[in-house]
Amino acid sequence: MAEHAIAAEGPRELPAKFSLPLVGDTLSFVRDPAGFLEKRAHELGPVFRISVFGKPTACFVGAEAFSILLDDGNVGRAGANPPHVEELFNPEAVPFLDGEAHRRRKRLLMQAFTPEALQGYLPILAQVIDRYATKWAKLGTFSWVPELNSMGFAIAAALFVGADPSKDDPRIESDFGAFADGLLSLPIRLPGTKFSRALEARNQLHLRIERALDEHTDRPSSNVLSRLFAARDGAEKLSRDELRIETFHFFGAYAAVIGGLSFLASCLGRDRKVMGGAREEVLREIPAGEPDLAAIRRLGYLDRVCKESRRVAPVLPITFFGKVKRDCHFHGIRIPAGHQAVGCIGATLVDEDTYPDAGRFNPDRWLHASDEQKRAWIPHGGGIHTEGHRCAGEALATLMLQMFAVRMLRRYDWTFPEGQDFSPTKGKIFATPVGDLRVRISLLAS
Repeated sequence: MAEHAIAAEGPRELPAKFSLPLVGDTLSFVRDPAGFLEKRAHELGPVFRISVFGKPTACFVGAEAFSILLDDGNVGRAGANPPHVEELFNPEAVPFLDGEAHRRRKRLLMQAFTPEALQGYLPILAQVIDRYATKWAKLGTFSWVPELNSMGFAIAAALFVGADPSKDDPRIESDFGAFADGLLSLPIRLPGTKFSRALEARNQLHLRIERALDEHTDRPSSNVLSRLFAARDGAEKLSRDELRIETFHFFGAYAAVIGGLSFLASCLGRDRKVMGGAREEVLREIPAGEPDLAAIRRLGYLDRVCKESRRVAPVLPITFFGKVKRDCHFHGIRIPAGHQAVGCIGATLVDEDTYPDAGRFNPDRWLHASDEQKRAWIPHGGGIHTEGHRCAGEALATLMLQMFAVRMLRRYDWTFPEGQDFSPTKGKIFATPVGDLRVRISLLAS
């Protein structure tokens, strides 16, 4: 257990600010979860209490505080999330499981993200990225975020439901937009509300996944769905229900990758020195031909660039919720059993106590990062990757960003018109730049 010394005068209660009766902090939280939690962390410290969705919630910021959340003896996940979130995803999805049920599911899911599996996904990534980049170079000045969103879901559809990577499926993109909006909505079941639209979109996506499962039986291919079908842990395999549940979960979680792409593109385009250094490394290490996984992993500077872009511009504000199973203590503060618990991803990644000059995009900070800084890099959650609640698809997300950068840096340059807002959107579960990244993309001179 992550137990910390209790002060001699006895434990203190979790610090908190005044909140409204009944609704608590829910309205402030859903309006701007990242900004709200960062402000509370600045005011109250690394552990504090808020009241959201009708329950007192312990919040954790920083590597040390996160260690309490990541200890399964302290915090459970089953039944811990707001009911509307579990309804939208499915309460049997891997983020909401505990114990051996979670470990079994995770062992099977991780087989879709081995190095061999990732190598097999590279042609899909390359085909879709190149298809879009060719179009972008002909558009003049345009808004990049909507295009990155479409590209991202074209890749997701090809990887997760076997869609044709040479075509787009706008319905998948629009349905997931409605689904994501529902995660931070109030669960009001009336026609036209965000939550009702999210439920309708979820149902349509379930039908698309069911069709993909049927199609896969006749035409297996090299994608994530094929790997999940083939996954075995002894005699164990994923049932059809589990395949449907986790395919939908991966789709939902994948939306964060699209935000990551937009902020990576923003960071590179706004820092010409970093862009030049990354391009020089790419052209030196991968001068021609199709890069394999080993070649991409040799790009140490690009890896630091991608890592820092995910730190300086967090996409996700929080982890999924948990529930405190037993009283815990953090530097004399008692965290009561029964409280909801949530990790503040955004507030941790931009914490000045952990990352000096945290608002500055500085890939070289990772050359001599401390152990605490490494542990606090939690864009996909923290803890043990293979068995804990850290995102199973983290390696694919990393590869997506790296492959996007490689394809773009080898052939294209991009610049942003002045006067636009690069800050993250508010009131979204997956942040992107507010100004939608007005950009001009051109082919590099041969």
